[in-house]
Amino acid sequence: MDAEIVDRAQKALAAVLKETARRRGGMIREEDGLLLVAANHPCPVLVNSALRTGSMDATEVLQRARAFFGKLNRGWETWIREGADADLQQAAETMGLCAAPELIGMVLDSRPDFGDVPGGVEFCWVGDTPGVRDFVSVATDGFREEAPGLPDLIRAIFSERASLVASDTAAFVVRYRGEPAATALAMVKEDVAWIGWVATRHHLRGLGLGRLATAAATSAGFTLGAKLASLEATTMGLPVYLRLGFREIVRYRNYWPAGFGS
Repeated sequence: MDAEIVDRAQKALAAVLKETARRRGGMIREEDGLLLVAANHPCPVLVNSALRTGSMDATEVLQRARAFFGKLNRGWETWIREGADADLQQAAETMGLCAAPELIGMVLDSRPDFGDVPGGVEFCWVGDTPGVRDFVSVATDGFREEAPGLPDLIRAIFSERASLVASDTAAFVVRYRGEPAATALAMVKEDVAWIGWVATRHHLRGLGLGRLATAAATSAGFTLGAKLASLEATTMGLPVYLRLGFREIVRYRNYWPAGFGS
């Protein structure tokens, strides 16, 4: 059963990668069981990705990825499922790529319980340009220590209203005592609500605001027609998602260009 769910979640992830690139005028190449996407920023985290969707030989995956991204003069993120892609992991290490922080694939099949909501909390579904600006402001602050280039990446891919306001997308800003404080986004693809860009302003961490933003986006994803919610959690975010009822189904041992993130 989990193998089927992992497959559904990965198909949704692939669709999100393509949609993110498409909305920002990026490039998409899909052939022979390999997806290559490049958005409008050189940071290799998420938006410049190689995802094997079929049975292509591992060396061929990386050779094609290197040729594709080499022409763009940028690095990329190779998505590698722990256990299922051992050949791809070995090939990445042989090529000299470096391991990215571990990601935990998780799913939830029903609306989450919001739990306690502190006074002064307001849930704002992003629907206009000021809301987009709030989302970008919070996310850039929340991710400024995660990896080099992430704040610039966020500003690039969410620079226009259409990047967050769409019929299949629910982006949320949680305000605390009037201040934009936390963000989360749901994009519904393949009947799955992919949850991402969960961030909290540094000085407002520890109040459960990221959890509330995630709950709001996840619930909205089900409202938009999703039958399942999925996300890729960092080890730091894992306890937040477990509290909301998400469960682990797969782990990713992704690889970046040598030296990135060190």
